[in-house]
Amino acid sequence: MKHEQKKVCLLLNLGGFEARMDENLELAKRYGETVYSLTGEGLVKVEEGTYLVPTSVLVLTPAELFIWGSQINEQLHEEGFEARDAVILAAGKQHRGILPLGTTIAQGIKLGA
Repeated sequence: MKHEQKKVCLLLNLGGFEARMDENLELAKRYGETVYSLTGEGLVKVEEGTYLVPTSVLVLTPAELFIWGSQINEQLHEEGFEARDAVILAAGKQHRGILPLGTTIAQGIKLGA
């Protein structure tokens, strides 16, 4: 399926992301000119040879998820990204799909909002 390439693709871990890591990274590079991993440290730019596995959002408590989501949103705004410029590749062991920036990832928590 053809997908319009955005300025940025964010990698979101739904548990087991690393099981299909190479495949997920290749897809992310097709979806975004620049790829960022959503890690515990926030946004980490994925470049040749350097890469951090995204934080699994399934292991975060609601309070941790709120703080983490706020941190990611702050960094996205600092980098100057708008919702129309970005896409999220959410991937796990069994599921993988594209989400628009601003998607609610937990009750009341949106990325890029």
